[in-house]
Amino acid sequence: MKRSGFCYMNGELARYEDIHLHISDILFQRGFGVFDFFRSRNGSIPWLADYTDRLYHSLTLSGIEVDLDRQQFTSVIHDLQHKNGLENGACKVIVTGGYSGDLESVTGPANFIVLNIHWERPAAASFQKGVTLIRDSYVRPDPEIKTLYYFNRLRLGKKLREYHAVDVMYHTDLISEASRANLFFVKDGSIFTPASNVLKGITRKQVLALFDEVRVEDIGADRLYEFDEMFLSSSSRDITPVVSVEGKMIGKGMPGPVPREIQAAFREKGWQI
Repeated sequence: MKRSGFCYMNGELARYEDIHLHISDILFQRGFGVFDFFRSRNGSIPWLADYTDRLYHSLTLSGIEVDLDRQQFTSVIHDLQHKNGLENGACKVIVTGGYSGDLESVTGPANFIVLNIHWERPAAASFQKGVTLIRDSYVRPDPEIKTLYYFNRLRLGKKLREYHAVDVMYHTDLISEASRANLFFVKDGSIFTPASNVLKGITRKQVLALFDEVRVEDIGADRLYEFDEMFLSSSSRDITPVVSVEGKMIGKGMPGPVPREIQAAFREKGWQI
């Protein structure tokens, strides 16, 4: 990750190397904190209001109180973008539970950090040829909250490398989501996306708005290899075809017409670069 010049922490702009957290922060002690991630595209930040709403929704559900209101937050984002001049950069927002005097419970105010970083687009081949996933029987706790807890994905690093996979598909008897993306499936021209146990992704929201025929419903995990096409949506990967899961092909094992149509719609609006 290439670092930018200035970031934000608790009311101040600071250089990346000057941002520090004490070990007593409950994020280190109990893994308690939320985050969000979004990109600037050709100098603008599409859907910033949606990302802001999701961040503050995560904070509310987590019980984490912050002094920065929504308007002040968006001002911080624009100030960083202007200060660093990253027309195609990214912001990672991290809000920790705060410092803990007893190392068990929250006893201090939250730490609010915004990293403004360089962002590199995934390889063009991933959009053109598709990617592979692995699968894991798991549902994230409180899926509506975008937490910093990624233990389950990180423990699967060896398996991800074994299959040259970009992400993990979570499921129980129902398919839910990937660890960093929402999932879509196509059968006989109809598009489906899981309804239960998912983070309501901002890119997912745009797909649903552009293609109102998408069916939001529960999808059995036993149907996975029956679909003709599969793709994921996320802030970092936009619309990316999925051609296999753990070495087993989805459909014909190549990107189909539906993700390409959605990719084209995103490009037309300047959303996919």
